[in-house]
Amino acid sequence: MEIWDSLESAYVDRTPRSKECYEEIRNHVPAGVASTYRAWDPHPFIVDRAEGVHLHDVDGNSYLDFDMNNGAGMVGHTHPDVNAAVAEQLDEGTLFTHPHDLLAEAAKELKKRWDPVDLVRFTNSGTESTMHAIRIARAYTGKDKLLKIEGSYHGAHDAVLISKSTPEGKLGHPERPPKLIESEGIPEAVAETVEVAPWNDLDAVEGIMREHMNEIGALIVEPIVMNVGVTQPYGEFLQGLRELCDEYGITYIFDEVKTGVKVAPGGAAEYYGIEPDLVTMAKSIGGNFPVGAFGGREEVMRTIEDGAAHYGTYNGNPLVLRAVTTVLRDVLTDDAYDHVDGLGERLVAGYEDVMADAGIAGHVEHVNSQGIVHFTDEHIENYRDFVEHIDVEFHENYWFAMLEQGVLPHPHDASQQWTISVQHEEEHIEQHLEAFKTVAPQLAEKQ
Repeated sequence: MEIWDSLESAYVDRTPRSKECYEEIRNHVPAGVASTYRAWDPHPFIVDRAEGVHLHDVDGNSYLDFDMNNGAGMVGHTHPDVNAAVAEQLDEGTLFTHPHDLLAEAAKELKKRWDPVDLVRFTNSGTESTMHAIRIARAYTGKDKLLKIEGSYHGAHDAVLISKSTPEGKLGHPERPPKLIESEGIPEAVAETVEVAPWNDLDAVEGIMREHMNEIGALIVEPIVMNVGVTQPYGEFLQGLRELCDEYGITYIFDEVKTGVKVAPGGAAEYYGIEPDLVTMAKSIGGNFPVGAFGGREEVMRTIEDGAAHYGTYNGNPLVLRAVTTVLRDVLTDDAYDHVDGLGERLVAGYEDVMADAGIAGHVEHVNSQGIVHFTDEHIENYRDFVEHIDVEFHENYWFAMLEQGVLPHPHDASQQWTISVQHEEEHIEQHLEAFKTVAPQLAEKQ
């Protein structure tokens, strides 16, 4: 993706130390990052420290942060309550490979939020959560195939790195998306265990289920497709999937790694009023600590006791479970949600007003703490709409223009969304909007 020359030059001038550090990191770490997605041109800025709602880089630049660790930080950075709880746990032990009370305490807090969840197991990441949930689902049904949605991201294990970001020229028929393996090192045979369906097309999903009757054991969906901005389900799509899964004997998995506790206290399951069979969680349940979980109906989860494997030395360690219980009990309270949701409404309204005043074509898609500006009048209903209507290079320049104003509007890339944390205040929303108002004339001129 190309950056306008003036923006790239300004960014490079502001981040010389970051460039040096990045080059040094690359001598020791492939691509210079800990997760490949984090590498971007001309070079990522290198973080020195974080606090509250700000990131500070090694060049002395400060950024008002709406990235929030790819949405893992709804509590904001270095939240004092979370830090205090974890600091106390440091003196009591950081890893027990034996049961401890925090397993039940953290599980009970999750069960309070997700009505469909009877039992919980803990993992260390969202990838692990979806990987294990899929295994449990297939074990429960006794059927090997997975059905996933085109354009959805469910982590980095083999079965879900299929048709996540299919290039426009390889999209194929919209009712039968092709299966495209998106990483070297994944055997072709893996694709034979996966089918891909479109989002927001219930008839197409049913056609695929009927075509592969008695083969598909699990359906995994992001209830809001968060790898395509903030692409919501339309009409009765999610409920229709519930009914189809019941009809065809398929375990229905909500991947709430991104939506969980952020779009509502009980995630998208609460927000849309749907009861999946399994729910996967991670990111913001842990207050920036590395944790994941999955849970669901008792009869499905008891499959673990009957031979479906779920292992992990660090699973449910007391350090991160102290963070989880603190986040869920003490930080993400009803008042906190009222605060965050109100800020979300203000940010959305402000973006819409600035675009209207500047003559910029666009609109904002959002659900409470989550949102993204799309610089198009077309509404995005699925991955193909995103590919057709979103100018990723234009969005790249919006993103760098906002960095120049000291605002990190969301994780890098047009497919991502902002997260408003409990530590954001109205003044931070106004600063975000002032930055956008400053860059809007340049964007309008280029659109």
